[in-house]
Amino acid sequence: MSTQLASVVIIGASHAGLGVTHKLLRQTTKASITLINPSDEYYFNIAAPRFLVKPESLPSSKYLFNIRDSFTEYPNDTITFIKGLATKIDYAKKSSHPEAPPPRPSGQGRLKLPFKTTAFENTRDAISAAQKTLQSATRIVIGGGGPLGVELTGELAEAPGPAKTITLISKTESLLPDAPTTVQRTAESLLQRKSIEVLKPVTVRHATQDPNTQTWTITLSTDQTITADAYISTTGTIPNNAYIPTTFLTPDGWVKVDEHLNVVDTETSLPDIYAVGDITYHPDRLLSRVSKQAITVAVNIVSRIENEYRPVRYSADAQMKMLVVSVGRGTGTGHLAGWTLWGCLVWVFKGRDYLTYEAGKFWRGRAK
Repeated sequence: MSTQLASVVIIGASHAGLGVTHKLLRQTTKASITLINPSDEYYFNIAAPRFLVKPESLPSSKYLFNIRDSFTEYPNDTITFIKGLATKIDYAKKSSHPEAPPPRPSGQGRLKLPFKTTAFENTRDAISAAQKTLQSATRIVIGGGGPLGVELTGELAEAPGPAKTITLISKTESLLPDAPTTVQRTAESLLQRKSIEVLKPVTVRHATQDPNTQTWTITLSTDQTITADAYISTTGTIPNNAYIPTTFLTPDGWVKVDEHLNVVDTETSLPDIYAVGDITYHPDRLLSRVSKQAITVAVNIVSRIENEYRPVRYSADAQMKMLVVSVGRGTGTGHLAGWTLWGCLVWVFKGRDYLTYEAGKFWRGRAK
């Protein structure tokens, strides 16, 4: 007598999506899982500041992994992978609608670097194009003084080839605005030692690229105009929410979740739909939070499938406060549970290879 399997659809195969998928496959045999992702490769984008600027520093095998190959340990009938783009969630019908990735759209006021997988290009091609652009650029402007902006600036300051003139623009009074004051000061000091121009508090009013010369003209809130070979915006994560019902979203476009990571529709928690990772409204979108979220969701789904529902909770406030920012290969700054990290510790933990030693664990869903 056959037993009907519970159908589980997971949209997205980045750190969070793969984590939930693997944890479900290891915890229950009563689920049939469909995983939808626009690329057939898992992209460890954490290391992007390093390999986009210094292609020879990390081989692609350190940050690109075939998604299907991560499931070889499971029976074939328990997991289906679809390379496609989710275009709609129809909660009333309990369905999602995947389609083939569309053509890449035209540029929008900044150099597009593949800091995350998108639906619009082959990831390997996007990485190669970005590497060539950054290698040839000698005048670069970076908009955004958060961790990504600081790390990318530090790497560019050490880039091989012709010397680069780099300006980092921050709209806040200090770089790394959410970090302790000592960390903020250290980050700026390290960049200044690398001859980086830091402008703050300044914003970019608009940036345009000449279609003939390919040069950028960046106009700042101070009325200063800068001409550059590349303008890169690192001002934050943009929610990928076009396919998500608007009643699931905050005014800023993030998915509302409750303490069990169930999606909240208006003011009602939905018992059979969850959200994890960058798309949720939890403000600290850190890699260190992903595994805990994935565990929470997997346990709650399995307990429902097994008819033994004992939900576990996820608390963002209970997670350890942590920030590690590399500033070039040999140093950096950050904090851990209130302690400021020395540059040598940042090098040991992250600066040597940008955490790529952990990439395989996330690909296999074994990160802790």
